[in-house]
Amino acid sequence: MSSADDSPSARHRWRIQGRAEREAPGAPSPAEALLVELDRIQVRLDDVIEQGRPAFFEGSDSYDRATVAVIRLAALFEEPRRFAPFLTAVADDERRGITTTRNIAAHSGYRAMDADLFWQTTTEHLPGVIARLRTEVESAP
Repeated sequence: MSSADDSPSARHRWRIQGRAEREAPGAPSPAEALLVELDRIQVRLDDVIEQGRPAFFEGSDSYDRATVAVIRLAALFEEPRRFAPFLTAVADDERRGITTTRNIAAHSGYRAMDADLFWQTTTEHLPGVIARLRTEVESAP
């Protein structure tokens, strides 16, 4: 007879793991990690821009890439200790806008996303934010 802990559902439960308090040995520095993440976000934004406005609609590859870019950018502000010295390049109202956009994009039905505004944010505003963050990191001592 098997115990409840041996059941298939018990073996496949999600295990919550907290964030590490310290960087793992050999891990990239916060500046290096931030630059890699900014590159990943920028590639997504470049793809969205290249595909053009007609390809940008709910459910499209372009729209999904924009959503992931916003989610990942917003996540950077959720690690203030790690990236704080570099995040000063982004004003508080911009952070709130990025977080609000992330919430709307990530929670379908949370509120209707204005596709034109999301396009403008993704193609006009976010590239400048990424460029300022990159400059901040690269000019840090």
